Amino acid sequence: MAKTSNLREFQEAILLKLKHAAIQGSAVSTSRLGVTVGSKNLLINLKDVTEVLPMPPIQTVPLTQPWFLGVANVRGNLYNVTDVAQFIGMPPTPKSANNRIMLLNSDATTQAAIVVESLIGLRSIDIMQVKPLANVVDLFFSRHAYEDADKNEWFEFDVEALVQDKAFIQPTS
Repeated sequence: MAKTSNLREFQEAILLKLKHAAIQGSAVSTSRLGVTVGSKNLLINLKDVTEVLPMPPIQTVPLTQPWFLGVANVRGNLYNVTDVAQFIGMPPTPKSANNRIMLLNSDATTQAAIVVESLIGLRSIDIMQVKPLANVVDLFFSRHAYEDADKNEWFEFDVEALVQDKAFIQPTS
């Protein structure tokens, strides 16, 4: 029972930070939400995420790309759910209790969600070292690459570039 309440408290703290970031609006924040996608650690700006949820039931849609998982009903609103790992060229996200969907906050599209393998938590880019991007810019929709104190590599995920990608918007076969 203690692990369940600790996980719940952790998720509630993340959601509180997300709401606070939305209220702040244009204020520059160095906090990013750390997630695992495939074998990569991604950093997502808090203003780009409306909510993080456990995996809801997803209704598949015929004649769509394999990375398009279908639609999910979140409190009466339908969201298009994409396996972002598969979309960016990695193997499909393995199903586990750690999977989460992230409801995206974007001017370009509404009702879009991505699946991440797991939620790591908040990370500050202020205490990370900037690294050259090399050849991963297009593959990961990445703005910057970082390395933390433990030598873990992180990619800052560009949600706006993702939602403006024609394939992401139109997942038909």
